Amino acid sequence: SDLRGKKVVLYFYPKDDTSGCTAQACSLRDNYADLRAAGYEVLGVSIDNQTSHQKFIKKHDLPFALVAD
Repeated sequence: SDLRGKKVVLYFYPKDDTSGCTAQACSLRDNYADLRAAGYEVLGVSIDNQTSHQKFIKKHDLPFALVAD
């Protein structure tokens, strides 16, 4: 409900901390200010658990949420 009516960049990726997934997450991180300025929220989705996500977020200083599927 927090995202209702908002523009969302929802991206799916296979696994935290793999080379391709890290590059994708860091690209979104590097462009996050522009995305937010354009009114977008960013959410990443993978099968990893929340503990793994928190480590990935901290390691790469990601400013957006990752959710487990």
